Amino acid sequence: MKRSVGILAAVVLLLLIGAAALMAGRFERRMAIAQEDMAVFDFVDPMADYAALEEDVAALPLLSQRPLREIHRRRAMLQYWQSDYADLVEVARTASKTEDANSVDPEMRVLAANALYRVAQRGPQDRPTLLRNLDAAIRAYDEALRSGVARPDVAFNYELAVRMRDEVGAGKRKALTSPKTDDTESDPNMHGDPGEPPKDMKVEQFQIRIPMDPKEIKQSQEQAAGTGAARRKRG
Repeated sequence: MKRSVGILAAVVLLLLIGAAALMAGRFERRMAIAQEDMAVFDFVDPMADYAALEEDVAALPLLSQRPLREIHRRRAMLQYWQSDYADLVEVARTASKTEDANSVDPEMRVLAANALYRVAQRGPQDRPTLLRNLDAAIRAYDEALRSGVARPDVAFNYELAVRMRDEVGAGKRKALTSPKTDDTESDPNMHGDPGEPPKDMKVEQFQIRIPMDPKEIKQSQEQAAGTGAARRKRG
């Protein structure tokens, strides 16, 4: 009898573990698909995917808060790269009012600080408004660093914002440089600044190096086999 109960308990436990593994696998797959869409600048589908995932995760009260936090990060990143800064600015305001540094996700603090700097960069460039917006960005970067974020890019952004603020305050700078959106240059994106040929080089002189396909490498090696000079023995 005891043996039967033990076997039954083991079966139930294995079923629960299998179900949890299946749910985790489906969650990671859906997150990966949304991330792939983001990589090719398809921001519409991932937003719907993350909203559906958030509903599914929120319906499981016993689940860890880590998946939900990751969804919130990625949704915020989507908004950031679509220049939708309203929610992130609200995150920064909430974070500055709370006394508990751990109550706000540190990565959300970083995104909020970046959003505040973009607001200063793209907003009104009159001196009082610009100084006020830069002060908000500097404060957000400072709070992100104090919350435990130890990333060089965040420290660099903080120092850059402080330097821009000093130059604007001293009258050395009247406005922040805003990303260009003309026919020759594009806005920076999540992969970095778009590449372009050197300015002093003609287009026909610019060469693009394309990695060879593994099949082409193997074929070239087979064609070259036996055509070289005989190997000489060393020594």
